[in-house]
Amino acid sequence: MKKVLFFATLVACSLMIFSCKGNTPSDPNAAAIAKVKADAQGAWVGDIKSLMTDDKETVTVTFTEKKITVVGTKTNENVNITDWKCVDGVEVWVTLDDELKSALYVAVSGDQMVLRGNSSYTLNVFPETLTRKK
Repeated sequence: MKKVLFFATLVACSLMIFSCKGNTPSDPNAAAIAKVKADAQGAWVGDIKSLMTDDKETVTVTFTEKKITVVGTKTNENVNITDWKCVDGVEVWVTLDDELKSALYVAVSGDQMVLRGNSSYTLNVFPETLTRKK
């Protein structure tokens, strides 16, 4: 009888642990990063505006999980993404492996993307607004 009672208790505890484990909330930062990663992947088109003149260049920006490529008539850049980060489950940004170790804020809403950086590298290379290339 003790063995049956022990076995029944063991099964009941295992079921309780298993059912509770599935109900834990996911990390909101990880969820936000996963969404932006998925939404950002692919080709986007936008204009880089010169910091010194009124000139602008239309470029294609291609995102993957680990790399960003920018191609235009004058601009040809490849930069690796070293890390994806998020605060409060809302704002997502990437750390780049350029010599300034720039941070680039990334927001995607449907077929529109907004990029904002913290260095002269990001200002010179990335458009502020982009549209998904079709």
